[in-house]
Amino acid sequence: MKYVLGIDSGGTKYLVRACTPAGEPLAEYVGPPAGHYRFERDEVLRRVNGNIDACLARFGGHRRDCAFLVCGTTGIDSDRDSRVVQEIYEGLSGFRCPVLCVNDAQVAQFAVTGGVGAVVIAGTGSIAFGCNEKGETARCGGWPPCIFGDEGSGSWVSTRALNHLSLLMDGRVEPSLLSGMLSEALHLEKREDLIGVCIDIEHMCWKNPGLTALVDRAAAQGDAYAVGILREAAQHTFALADTIVRRLKLAEMPVFRVGAWGSAIVKSPLHFGFFKEQFEAKYGNVEVRIATEDAAMGACRMAAARLAAGGR
Repeated sequence: MKYVLGIDSGGTKYLVRACTPAGEPLAEYVGPPAGHYRFERDEVLRRVNGNIDACLARFGGHRRDCAFLVCGTTGIDSDRDSRVVQEIYEGLSGFRCPVLCVNDAQVAQFAVTGGVGAVVIAGTGSIAFGCNEKGETARCGGWPPCIFGDEGSGSWVSTRALNHLSLLMDGRVEPSLLSGMLSEALHLEKREDLIGVCIDIEHMCWKNPGLTALVDRAAAQGDAYAVGILREAAQHTFALADTIVRRLKLAEMPVFRVGAWGSAIVKSPLHFGFFKEQFEAKYGNVEVRIATEDAAMGACRMAAARLAAGGR
């Protein structure tokens, strides 16, 4: 039986989905990560092969019957990255089909827009990607956090929350619901405690997005500082996505789609609401949406579309 394979290769998990060429799901499997930048090549191959075979075993699939394989992965940020990953997947034994490896932002964009439109991803970090009707693509953001390249992301929101706590300890702001929640969650009583939490030995910066849920909770209860952080985050994510809209001239379409992806925006009603509000205020022909499918399904949809277009 012919099928297409869609892969979402992330930093913490590896999700494989198999679908019919018409897009009907056949099987899925979640396995250990296999990023080319984290492991030696032999280990990457071992993990990739194991994850794919586990998915195929769930519906009795054979590698020779795969009609198209699309892998969306973190770590494709240059032509060299693209060549390295493409060579790995094109060299997998048993597959005779076309293979396409792209940045994970591209499969997320396909999942939320259907292929034409823009998406902003605000998870641990942030990036925006888009494609227009001519097939032209553009990306924006995704730079290292040390040069503020994580605007509006979970890490950014968390850092801004800790900044608020530092302002309180300096006497520059009044105590708030947010500061109380942060102090309790992180067991912070004095300046030394906050400094110890913030300093990462290797990177000398906070890089954990785990405080976004506290900011969302405080904002939902009316904390002005938390609301302000989320409003500022939305200004950043809007700016990232709007850059793509302008570069690709998406607003010239009768209706164009802009999607949101990643827990820092999708799981934050206020962040997403502020983001959507800004787009609808600027454009009368925009449809702002959240994906209803995961990135691996987006990769399957992309594979099926490529197959229908002649396997390109």
